[in-house]
Amino acid sequence: MRAIIAGAGPAGFAVAKWLTDRGYEVVLLEKRDVPGGKVSAWRDADGDWVESGLHVFFGAYRNLLSFLDECGLNDCFDWKPAEMVFASPEHGRTGLRFVPFLPPPLNGLAGVAATKLVSWPDKLRMALGLVRPIFGSHAYLDAQDEQSYAAWHLRHGMGERSLHGIMDTMSLALQFQTAENVSAKVPLLALMYFAQEPGAARMGLVKGSPHERIWEPMIALLEQRGAEVRLNARVQEIRYNQHDGRVDGFLLEDGELVEGDLYISAMPVHSLRKVLPDALKQQEFFSNLKHLKGQPVITAQLYFDRMVTDVDNLIFSAGTRLSVYADMPRVAPDYNDDTGSIIQLVVAPAADIIALDDAALLELVLEEFYKLHPIAREARLLKHTFVRIPNSVYQARPGVDKYRPDQATPVPNLFLAGDFTQQEFLASIEGAIRSAGRCVDRIDRAAANGTIQERSAPAEMVI
Repeated sequence: MRAIIAGAGPAGFAVAKWLTDRGYEVVLLEKRDVPGGKVSAWRDADGDWVESGLHVFFGAYRNLLSFLDECGLNDCFDWKPAEMVFASPEHGRTGLRFVPFLPPPLNGLAGVAATKLVSWPDKLRMALGLVRPIFGSHAYLDAQDEQSYAAWHLRHGMGERSLHGIMDTMSLALQFQTAENVSAKVPLLALMYFAQEPGAARMGLVKGSPHERIWEPMIALLEQRGAEVRLNARVQEIRYNQHDGRVDGFLLEDGELVEGDLYISAMPVHSLRKVLPDALKQQEFFSNLKHLKGQPVITAQLYFDRMVTDVDNLIFSAGTRLSVYADMPRVAPDYNDDTGSIIQLVVAPAADIIALDDAALLELVLEEFYKLHPIAREARLLKHTFVRIPNSVYQARPGVDKYRPDQATPVPNLFLAGDFTQQEFLASIEGAIRSAGRCVDRIDRAAANGTIQERSAPAEMVI
């Protein structure tokens, strides 16, 4: 059977790999000239790598790590200690360290007890307030989706200081939005995984660009298996046959109709909505996608003529737009050429600033970065880049979770993958891989039930 997949991000690659495992003929389409989706990278005019985001990987990403191991890519990451390093104008640099010799969740609770971010009364209130989600279940967390995390936090006796000093920072890192605009389920789900699984809180960054370390080897692997990976192949419309209720093909922007036996959209939800025909948009399953809107975010890179930090880890920042950042030569070996710092920052929330021109945006970013790292004022800024993404992960606002679709659609030969679809984890690369696993499972069931049918041979070939 021939499978056509639209979207060469993590979910699309995982579906492609697992379908080739099963003997499918696979065509993977990507609208851009670089693969990787939200985890893409490309070279600028100077030959330096520009990344679509600061990509952080956790020990809790079990499915992703297993998938990379299957692909022979288990040496992609440079792992860091399980510690959240915070920078703020008020406290300087401080941390929240998961104590390595204690089992979860004691390692995290001991880290909260030792941090200088909040006072002892706040620490005790946090420890008591977080007992239920730490030892809770998915069913409990699902029931918290109708309220914001900020409302949940305060309702459970925890204070404003811990909310804005710690949990806002976590919400920004997970969803690019503060805790008052994020479903309580999102931070609580992260806390449950980090608290219950040994090694879940350790953090890793790609040793170099994701393009060289992950996506180029992945394309080579797929092509060795006979799959076709096509860049600059933008899907303009999903061709739907109302007569038999099936998809007939993916119509590309250049007019080509790419045909197969089954079709998988691994596109972001906003891209999927654009290419659905009206006949499908009117169905409730697809109509509900309008509730899933992308979250704006900006990635900035600042190139200095000398090193301006000494932290070999991620740095989180409360009370600024610079929610999380890293000095790339310190955290990623491939970036280390002894010329100076390359500070890669996630700038969020970004909805009200994404339209600023580069000069105004640079002024805002530098002003906040200099407050956190005054020594950087003595360095010379050599260049900067900005990547504006109007629609990143879907906005996990209160009450939205119920609209996330299953991977099997009402159309028998159309399936979905992507972290916005139903899966147990967060909107993340781990969530994308989990969604791909569920998508392939749905395809297996459909194939076993005879729901997926091979295309009829052309008339001249019938004998």
